[in-house]
Amino acid sequence: MRTVIAGTDFSTSSINACRYAAELAQISKCKLIIFNLFVAPVIHSNIGLYGFSYESIKKTSKDRTDKLITQLKREFPKINISVFATNGAFENELKKFTKAHKVEAAVMGLETKKRISKFIYGSHGINLVGKIDCPVIIVPSGYRTHKFSRVLLAVDNNEKLIKSSLKGFERFIKDTGSRIKVLHVRTDDEIFHPVTNTVSINKRKLAIDTIRAKDIQDGVKKYCSLGDISLVAIISKKHSLFYNLFSESNTKKIAFVSKLPVMSIHE
Repeated sequence: MRTVIAGTDFSTSSINACRYAAELAQISKCKLIIFNLFVAPVIHSNIGLYGFSYESIKKTSKDRTDKLITQLKREFPKINISVFATNGAFENELKKFTKAHKVEAAVMGLETKKRISKFIYGSHGINLVGKIDCPVIIVPSGYRTHKFSRVLLAVDNNEKLIKSSLKGFERFIKDTGSRIKVLHVRTDDEIFHPVTNTVSINKRKLAIDTIRAKDIQDGVKKYCSLGDISLVAIISKKHSLFYNLFSESNTKKIAFVSKLPVMSIHE
């Protein structure tokens, strides 16, 4: 069965992301896996190093995860929810999990506009976006409506649209019943003129809107302010030596200014 996975460190933002993932799993008829990484900390003191009990940390993590799953099952009684807990390396564990399962998306929480929690931006998440075999959706803590009405597929040059495989994105659109808008953010440092004005998604030819802006995040922010967009999708593969597309950086920059969830489509 296809799977949506949501990571939690039990912060408010990650619990909100788990609810978003539950909505997605319910709409797309997937099971939901709650991923929890627990680490027994080591404390420095005047008498040397000492650590907390591993079993105690593990039990506390399990109890909090069980409580979260109980809450989610109460809100989403029709979906199958289970947990995957580990004390291994975050990125490695997720890589192995996504390879072993049919994961449609990994959903993570974004703490604030000015500060990203370590779960997303620090030692874990900075190596996650674009490096696991599924789309990664980053959900801002302030986004609570959790709808999938219209998705904006945004690129900073439309060569990406020509050379990218959008099969996973097309499946996401079909499963959620979302409408699509496609945007090319035209910046002053773009080398080539657009090579196409349309793109085919789920066998439908869609026009590519163009907006001028200083950078992709500014263009996305301006465009989203004009219409009813519920999610921004970014293609995260570098296709040409002429472009420096920052697969992780673009996603994070847009996440900083966006009030909406941001999906990184990795290929």
